[in-house]
Amino acid sequence: MDAKAAAKKTAETRARLKRALLKLLETKKYHDISVPEIVLAGSTARCTFYRHFPTKDDLLLACCEEHFEGLYRHMQEEPSYTFHDMSFGYYSYWTEHLDFLKLLKKQDLLHFFSSNLDRFLYGVAGNAHEADDGSAPPAKMIYHFFCSMSAMSGILMYWLNTGCRESAEQLAQYYVSFLAEGSADDPDCRYFREHRTYPFTPCLV
Repeated sequence: MDAKAAAKKTAETRARLKRALLKLLETKKYHDISVPEIVLAGSTARCTFYRHFPTKDDLLLACCEEHFEGLYRHMQEEPSYTFHDMSFGYYSYWTEHLDFLKLLKKQDLLHFFSSNLDRFLYGVAGNAHEADDGSAPPAKMIYHFFCSMSAMSGILMYWLNTGCRESAEQLAQYYVSFLAEGSADDPDCRYFREHRTYPFTPCLV
């Protein structure tokens, strides 16, 4: 088997196991699901499972990472010239994949999702801002990134826990208003006083 065929077979096996786990999660508690059940539902062998995933948690992580990577691609495809553009791309992805979030919420696995999303985004941020010489980005840049991402994900979690009533556009506007009004109230920020407008896309909510 050549490398291309082997890679395709690996991808198909991993996808089959991920689908099997997600299907089982619809009717059974995560902690009650066993590897043999996943193997049976995924029509594969137990040794094959462990060749790809050391534990059940690693399989769940792979399910999450598939969405993290999808989120990253989606945000790359969307225009991202403003905080509004960036946050709209983020929220529009999750409104389109709400079933996955609801499944994790039902299973009380949002903490697993959130902690690993932070880790994934840290890697994205580090790669995106890595200097030409390969050195890490400045600490200030990383802290600013996580401050903004924590606010974004906090809004997402509140939205998910309160009925998902707002649209992606409304969530983006809430996020932008949080940044803009915070900047205007900061005694060290003179932009608003000088220009009588916010340094971000206006909030229309």
